[in-house]
Amino acid sequence: MCLAASRSASLYVTICNIRVSLVAFRPECDQTTLENRGHRPTERITKLTIIAPKDRLAEAPARAVEEIDCCVVGGGPAGVMLALLLARRGVRVTLLEAHRDFDRDFRGNTINPSALEILERLGLARGVLGLGHAKVRRFTLQAGGRREAFADFSRLKTPYPYVLMLPQERFLEFVVAEARRYPNFRLVMGARVRELVMEGDTVRGVRYRREDGPHEVRAQLIVGTDGRFSRLRKLAGLGADAATGSSSMDVFWFNLPREEEDPEGAGAVFRFGLGSLLVLMDHSDYWQVGYIIPKGCYPRLKEKGISALRDSVATLAPELADRVAGLRDWGQGSLLSVESDLLRRWYRRGRSASAI
Repeated sequence: MCLAASRSASLYVTICNIRVSLVAFRPECDQTTLENRGHRPTERITKLTIIAPKDRLAEAPARAVEEIDCCVVGGGPAGVMLALLLARRGVRVTLLEAHRDFDRDFRGNTINPSALEILERLGLARGVLGLGHAKVRRFTLQAGGRREAFADFSRLKTPYPYVLMLPQERFLEFVVAEARRYPNFRLVMGARVRELVMEGDTVRGVRYRREDGPHEVRAQLIVGTDGRFSRLRKLAGLGADAATGSSSMDVFWFNLPREEEDPEGAGAVFRFGLGSLLVLMDHSDYWQVGYIIPKGCYPRLKEKGISALRDSVATLAPELADRVAGLRDWGQGSLLSVESDLLRRWYRRGRSASAI
């Protein structure tokens, strides 16, 4: 089976609703069914096909083939959490992550109250709260001298009346450490999936490349959690008819230093100006800043130059005027194109589910 799921920008979405494109389970034919179709067990010939992108040739044969129950492609929040839950149930699971580490800026780093409650039920909340983090108890709107709280999490009847601000790197490393307690879990970093291994129209596995050459994994179930630009989804031919929902905005994210005189526990503050919107996320030791722009206007923003962005940020948040000088080039930030995809078909035929 082959699954393709997207990395969620919100850990709440990741834990509560792992979105997958999946190749459905199909029980293997028994001997009677095969004979009724004119096949004899001793005559069965397995023919494997490699599906690679159209612009490149298939990889050379892998040095060894790993046989497992489940292969998860993509080590984001959805992938690592799914791998941990499967490992806890005794499933032999291998997690393939394309990068060599989890250290990447401007990824989803919020855990909402309901997600914290789920982590508590999984026995993970205490460990997560032991990691370096900040708590956002309210979202505030500010225009000129007027401030209004439009979301107050302290009013929720929950042990966790706040949004946890936690760098995604720390969360992923924590979940992976939990998964490594189980001998049936395996993590492979720097594993770039290149091809699907097919038997007829059945997905049997994937091929990936590391520095030491090509490798192959065959599994009952393959799950793609490799993000919005999922290679696995493309290889499986899923998403060609996806319904894309586009927001009216994009966000340019960057970080600015925090100083001692900055207010403690500021939470998330949205600053309004003439045709401009800025969000400041308090991470206790720095500010994560989101400069919100109309959809598709990032090239126009860059044409105006980085100095124009600094001036706009200083106008919206005067207390940061002495810090925006540290924003010297566009590479210090990251553009988030706000959109969502809905797959009309999110699975393909796979192998037997009996081992799962």
